[in-house]
Amino acid sequence: MDVGKFLWGVVLAILFLCLFGAFIRRASHAHGVKYNWLGVLLSFSTIGLALYLVFFRQL
Repeated sequence: MDVGKFLWGVVLAILFLCLFGAFIRRASHAHGVKYNWLGVLLSFSTIGLALYLVFFRQL
């Protein structure tokens, strides 16, 4: 396992989770804005899966 690639994966995963949390906080306080939550969930899940496969499974 390449330690450098793994550490970059950890950094990007933490950044991804922080951005996801910030989006959820802002979206929940936005009045009059309707989100397609299924689309949001699928988008973030796709990005998370790509991070996992590239940096942690190292495909």
